[in-house]
Amino acid sequence: DFPSPQADYSFFLYQWAFAIAAAGITSGSIAERTQFVAYLIYSTFLTGFVYPVVSHWLWSGDGWANPAKSDNNLLFGSGAIDFAGSGVVHMVGGIAGLWGALIEGPRIGRFDHNGRSVALRGHSASLVVLG
Repeated sequence: DFPSPQADYSFFLYQWAFAIAAAGITSGSIAERTQFVAYLIYSTFLTGFVYPVVSHWLWSGDGWANPAKSDNNLLFGSGAIDFAGSGVVHMVGGIAGLWGALIEGPRIGRFDHNGRSVALRGHSASLVVLG
C-alpha cells in the first residue's frame, strides 16, 4: 500500500522542492517561446521522470555515480560528490533548458531575415516604471 504510514513525507517534500527548482531553472530558457500547456507537460515529465532518475544516480547507495560504491568503474572508481544537492538540480535544469532552447529556437522578432540581432522594444509601461 502506498502511501504507507511509514512513508517519509518530509523527504518527499524536500525532494519535490529540488525537482521544482530544476523545472524553474529551465523555465528561464524557454520563457516567451512555449505555451502554458506545453510547459505543464514538460514540467510534469521533468519532475516526475527525469529528475528522480538523475538524483538516484548520484544520491542513492545503488546509483552508478555514488562515490561510496566500491565497484564503480564508470567514473574511475571515484563517483561524484554533490554537496547540498546543487549539482543534480542545476545539471537537470541546465541541460533541460539547453534542449528546450535548441528545440524552440529564437524568440519571434529577435533576428531579422539575414540573421542579424534586432533590439526588442519595451512593451509594458508598468514594467518600465518598476525598473
